[in-house]
Amino acid sequence: MIYKIGRFLTYLLSLILFRITITGKENIPKSGGALICPNHISNIDPVVISFTTPREIHYMAKAELFKNPLLSWFFKKVNAFPVNREKVGVETIKTSLKILKEDKVLGIFPEGHRVDPEDRTPPASGFVVFAIKTKSPIVPVRIKGHYRFRSKIEIIIGKPVYLEEYYGKKLTDEETRQLSEKIMDTVYGLELT
Repeated sequence: MIYKIGRFLTYLLSLILFRITITGKENIPKSGGALICPNHISNIDPVVISFTTPREIHYMAKAELFKNPLLSWFFKKVNAFPVNREKVGVETIKTSLKILKEDKVLGIFPEGHRVDPEDRTPPASGFVVFAIKTKSPIVPVRIKGHYRFRSKIEIIIGKPVYLEEYYGKKLTDEETRQLSEKIMDTVYGLELT
């Protein structure tokens, strides 16, 4: 309930603050587990991405946000769960897999932190492993723009990427890394049509 109320209120606020356009909403699966994987330009990104689908998105969020009891309570209510960005723990992996196996939507920023589009950084490859293990599609999403008053923000949602040819296979670290880079190439290659 808090998630839906928060999404509605922040949507109204965003209409005042920004000029947001969203294309490709139809590319987010209406059911079943799915990973939404955007680039990351601002702390506001998870809020804006929540406008793309009526489905609730469960986000990984940096563990530091959960140190304050009040903030921890709030983030859990809006479907966020902690991740140690230096070394992903077993609990985070279990939570991620559980979300997908329960046919829910998992939101992951593969780059792990805010990145200027001109300064791309190599993504972590865990999201590819989650997709393969749970046979879930990856939905590439590109966020373009700058969060300034009345500035234009474009959210471009690409077609789901199914990694069926890798189901049941054990990939090497290098293969997983290359696959994650390929997905991010798809993210950054998304343009308005």
